[in-house]
Amino acid sequence: MQFNNLESRSLIADVHVLSSMDKVVIVPREKSDRVPLRAALRAALKGASLSTSNGSVVLKLNDACELLRKTIDLELKWTPEARQFIKNRSKVQRNYPIVKRTIDALKEKGRSLAESMLEGIDVSILDSHQIVNVAAMTIPGGFGLCLFDEQGTGKTVTTIYAYDVLVERNEVDIALIVAPKSMVGEWPKDIKRFKSDHYKVATVTGDLRHKRVALSSGADIFVTNYETTINLEAELTALLRRYRGRSILVVDESFFVKNRDAKRTQSLRRLREWCERAYVLCGTPAPNAPSDLVEQFNLVDMGVTFNSVEIPDNRKKAIPVVRQAINEYGIYIRHLKQDVLSDLPSKRFNTVLVPLAQQQNEIYIEALKGYIKELRSTNEETFKKRITHFLAQRTVLLQICSNPSSLVADYMEIPAKLLALDDILEEIISRKGEKVVLWSFYRNSIETMVNRYEMYKPVRYDGTVSSVEDRQKAVRQFQEDPSVMLFIGNPAAAGAGLTLHRSRYAIYESFSDQAAHYLQSLDRIHRKGQEREVDYIILLANQTLEVKQYETLQLKERSAHDLLNDNIVELPSKTILLSEAVSAAKALCIEM
Repeated sequence: MQFNNLESRSLIADVHVLSSMDKVVIVPREKSDRVPLRAALRAALKGASLSTSNGSVVLKLNDACELLRKTIDLELKWTPEARQFIKNRSKVQRNYPIVKRTIDALKEKGRSLAESMLEGIDVSILDSHQIVNVAAMTIPGGFGLCLFDEQGTGKTVTTIYAYDVLVERNEVDIALIVAPKSMVGEWPKDIKRFKSDHYKVATVTGDLRHKRVALSSGADIFVTNYETTINLEAELTALLRRYRGRSILVVDESFFVKNRDAKRTQSLRRLREWCERAYVLCGTPAPNAPSDLVEQFNLVDMGVTFNSVEIPDNRKKAIPVVRQAINEYGIYIRHLKQDVLSDLPSKRFNTVLVPLAQQQNEIYIEALKGYIKELRSTNEETFKKRITHFLAQRTVLLQICSNPSSLVADYMEIPAKLLALDDILEEIISRKGEKVVLWSFYRNSIETMVNRYEMYKPVRYDGTVSSVEDRQKAVRQFQEDPSVMLFIGNPAAAGAGLTLHRSRYAIYESFSDQAAHYLQSLDRIHRKGQEREVDYIILLANQTLEVKQYETLQLKERSAHDLLNDNIVELPSKTILLSEAVSAAKALCIEM
């Protein structure tokens, strides 16, 4: 990844960062400059461990720092980006030992140590674990924190108070908060709730003109979404550079930056270079694989935790490797609800097995037969090339379990789960007078349910509701309007960050194949402020692939309570998918 340029009067070279983030590569732009560049660097850095690769010079980070400090005959002129890159990593390496010791001490001693570190600062509104978090986030000389407290424990208020502390200490001037679209509108409300009008907040949303107006508003806190960090990276970089490092970067629901090659991850890494500290916030930071954690830690410590760590491709083998790295080096804190919210009511899960309707079952059986037949006729090499196709076929089978109407033009009957929902909603809403949160993964199913249950005045929250204002209105109506009895949402859009505790019932009509969506959605009704026992009703199409899918989600949900140690299922292989499908066929007594 190219970060910056290194220039001189006589030589021009590009500086690249290796994936390990502990070395830089200086690449001369002209072939004729290769030999003199290497000679000059060797002369300037006597005793340094220099190596060459394809005409480029590879420097370890310490040597690159030394090079920046030295004045040599070449009079190399580093660009601001190059200087910033070295400055950041020098600071992290210099301050890391004391920051790590302090974090470990806070985990051990808790509130007593935290309050001594925050002496003179009013944190009386915060819970004990939140005070510990604020202390960890504001360690003098610190560079950030991975805050992995479980959902619903107050990561947002913790971050607001941490920013306030840093402002009071005159260490930072602004904050850039990057969040999923569903959360952009929630941050300003929470900032106002806890800090009144003390800070000016700008939401960088809307069309290009509105975003640029927001960026030039002179706000103290800027809130935007992941997509904007890509599309407006240049403008955001200019904003952060104006404050010369006196800014912090907050990345909310940070599991979105698990992929190193994703554009959002690369943009955030470059923006991070201009921020004094970075905080990543997530209750489910590794929902699918241990490697999900790497880039989240990299945003905070610029590569210290996973420096030179070789993570096996096999997910099960990767778990102990990643666990050891974060336990030994990770700058993180995690609190679980069961430990810090002892007054939170319990939750119960009720699984309802629903037999498919007649035509629905026929459609499912035919699709399952075709799926198995194609899997059997595909060799391993072809399967690997077409794995996306087979996963899509599996998704079709799961959608049939919900509602086949968008897949089959002449489908006329009422899907089985809708009939089950009729009775359940009648009991909970009409007879008990309770509000209900209803989750579904499929747009067609959501559309059908919004129309079918019009009598309950439902509000809708999925990808079709793109306006931040409309999404906020849906949540507000459900929470505050006594006539609005039903919230219908897609966990992919509404599963993170929202508070829906006016209901103590959540029903799952269908599921995302992403564990993070499910795990996040569970806590919309089971969070601070909930005063009643919570009930989850899980509708599963009996004797179908959906039963196995839910078992996998349950496995991940249980493991989420153990710090970052998800019980990972291997990437699907032909054998796994075929065995799963054949078992489902046998359950229906289908001859294959």
